[in-house]
Amino acid sequence: MQIPPEGLEVCGVRRVPADELRRWKADPVGGKAQLQQIDEQMQRIGAAGLARISARLAAGNDRQQVAARLLMQDRDGAALLAEGSTDAQAYQMALTACGGPGGDTPNCARLNPRRWAELDPSDARPWLRLMEAEHRRKDAAGVAAALAEAAARPRLSRGSYLLEAQAVAVSDVVPEAAELGHALVVVIGTDAAMPGFDFGGPLRACKGEGLLDTTRLAQCRAFARQALANATDLVEAQIAQKLADRAGVPREQQAYDAATLKAAQDRFYARAMEDIGADCGAMRRIKQLSIERTSSGDLAMALALLPPRQPAR
Repeated sequence: MQIPPEGLEVCGVRRVPADELRRWKADPVGGKAQLQQIDEQMQRIGAAGLARISARLAAGNDRQQVAARLLMQDRDGAALLAEGSTDAQAYQMALTACGGPGGDTPNCARLNPRRWAELDPSDARPWLRLMEAEHRRKDAAGVAAALAEAAARPRLSRGSYLLEAQAVAVSDVVPEAAELGHALVVVIGTDAAMPGFDFGGPLRACKGEGLLDTTRLAQCRAFARQALANATDLVEAQIAQKLADRAGVPREQQAYDAATLKAAQDRFYARAMEDIGADCGAMRRIKQLSIERTSSGDLAMALALLPPRQPAR
């Protein structure tokens, strides 16, 4: 543990002087108890901010109300709201949450990817979710049909940071930096715990270029090309690019190449490490990060960190 000479600031709690940190290091048991107390205070501060955000969202539209229920850890209530909604993203959030631990509730059981696809016929993502379900049922024909539907769709909706987007949009209801920062940490953690990875189906269905028939290969190429062009999530863009290479999509038809995406990822993660902290400056940066990420996606943020390309001579 590196002890900074200025000590440790925990926003909204207190500043711990360096000499006190050294005493904690010398007495690990006592130091752990002190850290536990600070952590409990941070959780209380975050819970207060989260309650304000949830209350504001609960008074909003369908999408906001579903987000409020999920932030309150009420998956069944979120599913009930989503079932009667025509908002595709509200449905997506509830369906995704229902796929995680504790999601086997009566209202969750009535949600399904086909209904999501009906709410937004242009979106490939519901068909990816359906492809995963067909794979679990070992239904090869169902997997093939879902892949064909996904490949025919002109867009790919966002799959990440959905709760964060709803929370940060109403974040002005929490003016205190400490309360908002600690609350957003909870929101981001809740978002990350939702099982929203949708590329497992295509990764399996498009495995082995030489083993795919002509129709399947064409579908894999069409999906990979479209997914890479429409991706807003950095990780999904990298997977789509690998799928494009695997399926033999010509490089000139790929929106991004592997080297560019890797360089962008390295710079983005390096910046993220610089922003981590418990001080009030870090709490304010969390809000700004959330605003940027939910506005444009982390792919655009990462690409923006790359140096500008030099014009060809």
